[in-house]
Amino acid sequence: MNNAATELKVATHACKVVSVEPLNQTTFEVELTSLKGASLGFKAGQYLQLVLDVNNDGEFQSLSYTIASRFNPKQPTCLKLIIQKTSEFSAKVLGRIHQLSNGHEQVDIRLAMGNAFLQTSLDLPHVLVAAGSGISKIKCITEEILQQRPDANIDIYWSNRSEHDFFLLDQFYDWAVQYKNLNFIPILESAGINWSGKTGFIYQVIQETLSDLSKAQTYLCGSPNMVYGTIYKLKSLGLKEENCFSDVFEFAPRDSQVAV
Repeated sequence: MNNAATELKVATHACKVVSVEPLNQTTFEVELTSLKGASLGFKAGQYLQLVLDVNNDGEFQSLSYTIASRFNPKQPTCLKLIIQKTSEFSAKVLGRIHQLSNGHEQVDIRLAMGNAFLQTSLDLPHVLVAAGSGISKIKCITEEILQQRPDANIDIYWSNRSEHDFFLLDQFYDWAVQYKNLNFIPILESAGINWSGKTGFIYQVIQETLSDLSKAQTYLCGSPNMVYGTIYKLKSLGLKEENCFSDVFEFAPRDSQVAV
């Protein structure tokens, strides 16, 4: 398990909400741009804090979201987030963001945060694992890997509870066609009526499709149970914890001696 602390400069930027675009019924892509033309610098896989007056009552909250687009030096003032409407609170957040996109108010962001950014040798195979909205981080990391090393070996696994929870599938399938060493496998936890793809736990599907993880550089995005459980189950394929990276290691650490 990699917990290497890296000195990362965190700065606050005033931004404008440029657009809020639906990706499916509950998922939206939010584009932000710096109002002062400042570079919104970050490393692929990091997250930011959106400082938002959710209830429009003068009380601001800091909400953490993974950055869903790679840093583009040609457009350094822009970035994208993916936000899901999964509760009354998240619905309020998206409602407030919609309001900001229609007006002239600014929203402050603090970035960049998180040590589970892309930091591994692209000469080695990469296994990228996501559950639900964790695909935001995987999307960003994938974009950066392909920019740096188009022939890198990448295996992407994305699990959801319902087939309706998937979004941007065309993007991932296009990558799998365009880049011969990239494999993308969407997974449902249990079989759906119209689902013909893989089903089961993520680790089970990985065990079915890969045989040797001894050199794999693995990025995992999901709940603590998913992340720690997947690492534990995949040790039988040679997965090494020191080659694993996840934000879970920071916000929900566990004693390395405790079995999952």
